[in-house]
Amino acid sequence: MSPKALVTGGNGFVGSHLVEALLKKGYEVVCLVRNKSDLRFLSGLKIEYKYGDITDKSTLMEPLKGVDFIFHVAGITRAKNKAEYFRVNASGTKNLVQACFETNPHVTRFIYVSSQTAAGPARDLHPIDENAKCEPINDYGRSKLEGEKEVLNFKDRLPVTIIRPPAVYGPRDKDILYFFQMINKGIIPSFGLKESYLSLVYVKDLVRGLILAAESKKSSGQIYFLTDGKTYSWSEAFGIVRDSLGVRAIRLRIPKSLLVTFAFFSEAFTRLLGKTPLLHLGRAKELCQRFWISDISKAKTDLGFVPEYDLKKGALETVRWYKDNKWL
Repeated sequence: MSPKALVTGGNGFVGSHLVEALLKKGYEVVCLVRNKSDLRFLSGLKIEYKYGDITDKSTLMEPLKGVDFIFHVAGITRAKNKAEYFRVNASGTKNLVQACFETNPHVTRFIYVSSQTAAGPARDLHPIDENAKCEPINDYGRSKLEGEKEVLNFKDRLPVTIIRPPAVYGPRDKDILYFFQMINKGIIPSFGLKESYLSLVYVKDLVRGLILAAESKKSSGQIYFLTDGKTYSWSEAFGIVRDSLGVRAIRLRIPKSLLVTFAFFSEAFTRLLGKTPLLHLGRAKELCQRFWISDISKAKTDLGFVPEYDLKKGALETVRWYKDNKWL
Protein backbone atom coordinates (compact mmCIF):
# COMPACT_ATOMS: atom_id res chain seq x y z
CA MET A 1 0.00 0.00 0.00
CA SER A 2 1.38 3.39 -0.99
CA PRO A 3 2.22 5.87 1.79
CA LYS A 4 -0.14 8.81 2.00
CA ALA A 5 1.08 12.38 2.44
CA LEU A 6 -0.80 15.56 3.29
CA VAL A 7 0.79 18.75 1.95
CA THR A 8 -0.31 22.16 3.19
CA GLY A 9 0.41 24.94 0.71
CA GLY A 10 0.64 22.34 -2.06
CA ASN A 11 -0.65 24.81 -4.64
CA GLY A 12 2.25 27.23 -4.04
CA PHE A 13 5.80 27.46 -5.35
CA VAL A 14 7.59 24.97 -3.08
CA GLY A 15 4.47 22.94 -2.34
CA SER A 16 3.64 22.18 -5.97
CA HIS A 17 7.18 20.93 -6.63
CA LEU A 18 6.94 18.78 -3.49
CA VAL A 19 3.63 17.30 -4.66
CA GLU A 20 5.18 16.35 -8.01
CA ALA A 21 8.20 14.75 -6.31
CA LEU A 22 6.00 12.75 -3.93
CA LEU A 23 3.86 11.46 -6.79
CA LYS A 24 6.97 10.35 -8.67
CA LYS A 25 8.03 8.36 -5.60
CA GLY A 26 4.70 6.57 -5.50
CA TYR A 27 3.02 8.48 -2.67
CA GLU A 28 -0.70 9.16 -2.54
CA VAL A 29 -1.00 12.92 -2.08
CA VAL A 30 -3.65 14.99 -0.36
CA CYS A 31 -3.44 18.77 -0.65
CA LEU A 32 -4.96 21.01 1.99
CA VAL A 33 -6.17 24.10 0.13
CA ARG A 34 -8.53 26.98 0.76
CA ASN A 35 -11.74 27.42 -1.20
CA LYS A 36 -10.34 30.24 -3.35
CA SER A 37 -6.83 28.79 -3.85
CA ASP A 38 -5.19 29.10 -7.26
CA LEU A 39 -4.64 25.47 -8.33
CA ARG A 40 -2.98 26.05 -11.70
CA PHE A 41 0.36 24.50 -10.65
CA LEU A 42 -1.45 21.29 -9.69
CA SER A 43 -3.50 21.00 -12.87
CA GLY A 44 -3.65 17.46 -14.24
CA LEU A 45 -2.02 15.82 -11.22
CA LYS A 46 -3.61 12.78 -9.61
CA ILE A 47 -4.17 14.18 -6.13
CA GLU A 48 -6.98 14.55 -3.63
CA TYR A 49 -8.07 17.97 -2.41
CA LYS A 50 -9.18 18.68 1.13
CA TYR A 51 -10.51 22.13 1.88
CA GLY A 52 -9.46 23.86 5.07
CA ASP A 53 -7.44 26.69 6.58
CA ILE A 54 -4.61 26.37 9.07
CA THR A 55 -5.92 29.43 10.91
CA ASP A 56 -9.14 27.51 11.65
CA LYS A 57 -8.34 24.37 13.63
CA SER A 58 -11.84 22.92 13.19
CA THR A 59 -11.23 22.55 9.44
CA LEU A 60 -8.05 20.48 9.95
CA MET A 61 -9.32 17.40 11.76
CA GLU A 62 -10.84 15.55 8.82
CA PRO A 63 -7.98 16.16 6.32
CA LEU A 64 -5.42 14.80 8.83
CA LYS A 65 -7.11 11.44 9.23
CA GLY A 66 -5.38 8.45 7.68
CA VAL A 67 -2.26 10.20 6.35
CA ASP A 68 1.21 8.83 7.03
CA PHE A 69 3.23 11.98 6.39
CA ILE A 70 2.44 15.66 6.89
CA PHE A 71 4.44 18.30 5.06
CA HIS A 72 3.55 21.72 6.43
CA VAL A 73 4.66 24.10 3.70
CA ALA A 74 1.89 26.72 3.96
CA GLY A 75 2.83 30.13 5.30
CA ILE A 76 3.17 33.77 4.33
CA THR A 77 6.33 35.71 3.51
CA ARG A 78 4.56 39.04 3.15
CA ALA A 79 1.89 40.42 5.46
CA LYS A 80 0.05 43.66 6.17
CA ASN A 81 1.21 43.68 9.79
CA LYS A 82 2.93 41.73 12.55
CA ALA A 83 -0.32 40.16 13.74
CA GLU A 84 -0.95 38.59 10.34
CA TYR A 85 2.51 36.94 10.28
CA PHE A 86 1.90 35.38 13.69
CA ARG A 87 -1.70 34.40 12.95
CA VAL A 88 -0.61 32.31 9.97
CA ASN A 89 2.99 31.25 10.58
CA ALA A 90 2.82 30.73 14.35
CA SER A 91 -0.80 30.16 15.38
CA GLY A 92 -1.60 28.33 12.13
CA THR A 93 1.30 25.95 12.74
CA LYS A 94 0.16 25.45 16.34
CA ASN A 95 -3.33 24.57 15.08
CA LEU A 96 -1.99 22.01 12.64
CA VAL A 97 0.37 20.21 15.01
CA GLN A 98 -2.24 20.14 17.78
CA ALA A 99 -4.87 18.81 15.38
CA CYS A 100 -2.40 16.19 14.20
CA PHE A 101 -1.79 15.00 17.77
CA GLU A 102 -5.51 14.86 18.52
CA THR A 103 -6.54 13.21 15.24
CA ASN A 104 -3.53 11.24 13.99
CA PRO A 105 -1.05 10.71 16.86
CA HIS A 106 0.62 7.76 15.12
CA VAL A 107 1.66 9.76 12.05
CA THR A 108 5.00 8.60 10.62
CA ARG A 109 6.46 12.11 10.34
CA PHE A 110 5.42 15.76 10.64
CA ILE A 111 7.70 18.02 8.57
CA TYR A 112 7.61 21.76 9.19
CA VAL A 113 9.16 23.97 6.51
CA SER A 114 10.56 26.93 8.42
CA SER A 115 13.20 29.39 7.17
CA GLN A 116 16.75 30.51 7.83
CA THR A 117 15.20 33.80 8.90
CA ALA A 118 13.99 31.97 12.04
CA ALA A 119 17.64 31.55 13.03
CA GLY A 120 18.79 34.90 11.70
CA PRO A 121 21.95 35.74 9.74
CA ALA A 122 25.47 34.59 10.52
CA ARG A 123 27.85 37.04 12.17
CA ASP A 124 30.65 36.58 9.63
CA LEU A 125 31.74 34.27 6.80
CA HIS A 126 31.38 31.22 9.04
CA PRO A 127 28.00 29.67 8.14
CA ILE A 128 25.66 29.12 11.08
CA ASP A 129 24.59 25.61 11.99
CA GLU A 130 21.63 24.19 13.92
CA ASN A 131 23.32 24.86 17.28
CA ALA A 132 23.54 28.61 16.75
CA LYS A 133 21.46 30.91 18.94
CA CYS A 134 18.35 32.03 17.06
CA GLU A 135 18.29 35.78 16.49
CA PRO A 136 15.60 36.65 13.93
CA ILE A 137 15.69 40.24 12.76
CA ASN A 138 12.12 40.85 11.56
CA ASP A 139 8.52 39.84 12.19
CA TYR A 140 8.57 37.18 9.51
CA GLY A 141 11.59 35.46 11.06
CA ARG A 142 10.15 35.77 14.56
CA SER A 143 6.84 34.26 13.43
CA LYS A 144 8.63 31.31 11.78
CA LEU A 145 10.70 30.75 14.93
CA GLU A 146 7.51 30.77 16.99
CA GLY A 147 6.12 28.17 14.60
CA GLU A 148 9.21 26.06 15.24
CA LYS A 149 8.64 26.30 18.99
CA GLU A 150 5.04 25.16 18.61
CA VAL A 151 6.21 22.12 16.64
CA LEU A 152 9.00 21.27 19.07
CA ASN A 153 6.51 21.37 21.95
CA PHE A 154 5.27 18.07 20.52
CA LYS A 155 8.61 16.39 19.81
CA ASP A 156 8.12 13.91 22.67
CA ARG A 157 4.63 13.04 21.45
CA LEU A 158 4.96 13.26 17.66
CA PRO A 159 7.85 12.52 15.26
CA VAL A 160 8.49 16.09 14.11
CA THR A 161 11.28 17.51 11.94
CA ILE A 162 12.03 21.14 11.08
CA ILE A 163 13.69 22.25 7.85
CA ARG A 164 15.25 25.71 7.48
CA PRO A 165 15.88 26.62 3.84
CA PRO A 166 17.63 29.87 2.86
CA ALA A 167 16.42 31.79 -0.19
CA VAL A 168 14.67 29.28 -2.47
CA TYR A 169 14.54 29.82 -6.23
CA GLY A 170 13.29 27.97 -9.26
CA PRO A 171 10.36 27.69 -11.68
CA ARG A 172 7.08 29.19 -10.39
CA ASP A 173 8.79 31.44 -7.82
CA LYS A 174 7.58 35.04 -7.76
CA ASP A 175 9.75 36.52 -4.99
CA ILE A 176 13.22 36.09 -6.53
CA LEU A 177 11.69 36.62 -9.98
CA TYR A 178 12.01 40.35 -9.30
CA PHE A 179 15.82 40.11 -9.35
CA PHE A 180 15.77 38.12 -12.58
CA GLN A 181 13.55 40.81 -14.12
CA MET A 182 15.86 43.63 -13.00
CA ILE A 183 18.94 41.92 -14.39
CA ASN A 184 17.11 41.05 -17.60
CA LYS A 185 16.52 44.81 -18.00
CA GLY A 186 20.24 45.48 -17.59
CA ILE A 187 20.45 46.41 -13.90
CA ILE A 188 22.38 44.49 -11.25
CA PRO A 189 21.42 45.84 -7.80
CA SER A 190 24.08 46.15 -5.11
CA PHE A 191 23.09 46.98 -1.55
CA GLY A 192 25.56 48.94 0.58
CA LEU A 193 29.30 49.49 0.23
CA LYS A 194 30.55 46.11 1.48
CA GLU A 195 30.09 42.76 -0.23
CA SER A 196 27.35 40.53 1.18
CA TYR A 197 27.01 36.75 1.06
CA LEU A 198 24.18 34.26 0.94
CA SER A 199 23.22 30.62 0.74
CA LEU A 200 20.70 29.44 -1.84
CA VAL A 201 18.79 26.27 -2.61
CA TYR A 202 17.14 25.22 -5.85
CA VAL A 203 13.56 24.12 -5.28
CA LYS A 204 14.10 20.58 -6.58
CA ASP A 205 16.96 20.04 -4.13
CA LEU A 206 14.83 21.41 -1.31
CA VAL A 207 11.89 19.08 -1.93
CA ARG A 208 14.22 16.11 -2.28
CA GLY A 209 15.69 17.05 1.09
CA LEU A 210 12.22 17.32 2.60
CA ILE A 211 11.40 13.78 1.52
CA LEU A 212 14.75 12.47 2.78
CA ALA A 213 14.02 14.07 6.15
CA ALA A 214 10.54 12.56 6.25
CA GLU A 215 11.82 9.06 5.49
CA SER A 216 14.90 9.20 7.75
CA LYS A 217 14.91 7.38 11.08
CA LYS A 218 17.45 9.89 12.44
CA SER A 219 15.52 13.08 11.83
CA SER A 220 12.76 12.91 14.44
CA GLY A 221 12.99 15.89 16.78
CA GLN A 222 15.75 17.47 14.67
CA ILE A 223 16.29 20.74 12.79
CA TYR A 224 18.18 20.91 9.47
CA PHE A 225 19.44 23.60 7.14
CA LEU A 226 19.16 22.69 3.45
CA THR A 227 21.20 24.67 0.90
CA ASP A 228 23.22 23.86 -2.23
CA GLY A 229 26.32 23.73 -0.01
CA LYS A 230 27.93 26.84 -1.46
CA THR A 231 28.43 30.40 -0.27
CA TYR A 232 27.82 33.06 -2.93
CA SER A 233 28.64 36.71 -2.85
CA TRP A 234 25.76 38.79 -4.17
CA SER A 235 28.04 39.92 -7.02
CA GLU A 236 28.81 36.33 -7.96
CA ALA A 237 25.16 35.25 -7.72
CA PHE A 238 23.88 38.12 -9.83
CA GLY A 239 26.68 37.53 -12.33
CA ILE A 240 25.55 33.93 -12.74
CA VAL A 241 21.95 35.06 -13.25
CA ARG A 242 23.12 37.63 -15.82
CA ASP A 243 25.02 34.92 -17.73
CA SER A 244 22.03 32.58 -17.63
CA LEU A 245 19.90 35.36 -19.13
CA GLY A 246 22.52 36.13 -21.77
CA VAL A 247 22.33 39.89 -21.22
CA ARG A 248 24.65 42.75 -20.42
CA ALA A 249 23.97 44.58 -17.19
CA ILE A 250 25.44 47.45 -15.20
CA ARG A 251 25.78 47.55 -11.43
CA LEU A 252 23.51 49.97 -9.59
CA ARG A 253 24.73 50.59 -6.06
CA ILE A 254 21.85 51.29 -3.66
CA PRO A 255 22.76 52.73 -0.23
CA LYS A 256 21.18 50.74 2.58
CA SER A 257 19.67 53.93 4.01
CA LEU A 258 17.90 54.57 0.70
CA LEU A 259 16.66 50.97 0.57
CA VAL A 260 15.14 51.25 4.06
CA THR A 261 13.60 54.64 3.29
CA PHE A 262 12.03 53.35 0.09
CA ALA A 263 10.71 50.26 1.93
CA PHE A 264 9.17 52.49 4.62
CA PHE A 265 7.21 54.58 2.13
CA SER A 266 6.31 51.52 0.03
CA GLU A 267 4.90 49.80 3.11
CA ALA A 268 2.99 52.89 4.24
CA PHE A 269 1.48 53.52 0.80
CA THR A 270 0.39 49.94 0.16
CA ARG A 271 -1.06 49.68 3.67
CA LEU A 272 -3.41 52.54 2.79
CA LEU A 273 -4.52 50.50 -0.22
CA GLY A 274 -5.00 47.39 1.89
CA LYS A 275 -2.25 45.51 0.04
CA THR A 276 1.10 43.93 0.92
CA PRO A 277 4.22 45.45 -0.71
CA LEU A 278 6.92 43.45 -2.47
CA LEU A 279 9.56 45.52 -0.66
CA HIS A 280 8.71 46.18 2.96
CA LEU A 281 10.77 47.10 6.02
CA GLY A 282 11.21 43.48 7.07
CA ARG A 283 12.56 42.54 3.64
CA ALA A 284 14.79 45.62 3.61
CA LYS A 285 16.30 44.53 6.94
CA GLU A 286 17.05 41.14 5.39
CA LEU A 287 18.75 42.73 2.38
CA CYS A 288 20.88 44.89 4.67
CA GLN A 289 22.43 41.84 6.38
CA ARG A 290 25.80 40.70 5.05
CA PHE A 291 25.84 36.99 5.90
CA TRP A 292 22.75 34.91 5.14
CA ILE A 293 24.78 31.70 5.09
CA SER A 294 24.21 28.30 6.70
CA ASP A 295 25.92 24.92 7.05
CA ILE A 296 24.40 21.66 5.74
CA SER A 297 26.86 19.24 7.35
CA LYS A 298 24.18 17.81 9.63
CA ALA A 299 21.79 17.15 6.72
CA LYS A 300 24.58 15.44 4.80
CA THR A 301 25.43 13.20 7.75
CA ASP A 302 21.94 12.35 8.98
CA LEU A 303 19.95 12.39 5.77
CA GLY A 304 22.50 11.64 3.08
CA PHE A 305 21.54 14.95 1.48
CA VAL A 306 23.78 15.84 -1.47
CA PRO A 307 22.66 18.86 -3.55
CA GLU A 308 22.35 18.24 -7.29
CA TYR A 309 22.01 21.88 -8.36
CA ASP A 310 24.39 24.79 -7.97
CA LEU A 311 23.21 28.26 -8.97
CA LYS A 312 24.61 28.00 -12.49
CA LYS A 313 22.59 24.88 -13.26
CA GLY A 314 19.51 26.01 -11.35
CA ALA A 315 19.44 29.49 -12.86
CA LEU A 316 19.48 28.08 -16.39
CA GLU A 317 16.45 25.90 -15.65
CA THR A 318 14.69 28.78 -13.92
CA VAL A 319 15.28 31.21 -16.78
CA ARG A 320 14.06 28.65 -19.29
CA TRP A 321 10.81 28.20 -17.35
CA TYR A 322 10.31 31.95 -16.85
CA LYS A 323 10.72 32.56 -20.57
CA ASP A 324 8.56 29.63 -21.63
CA ASN A 325 5.78 30.92 -19.39
CA LYS A 326 6.23 34.57 -20.40
CA TRP A 327 7.32 35.69 -16.94
CA LEU A 328 10.44 37.21 -18.48
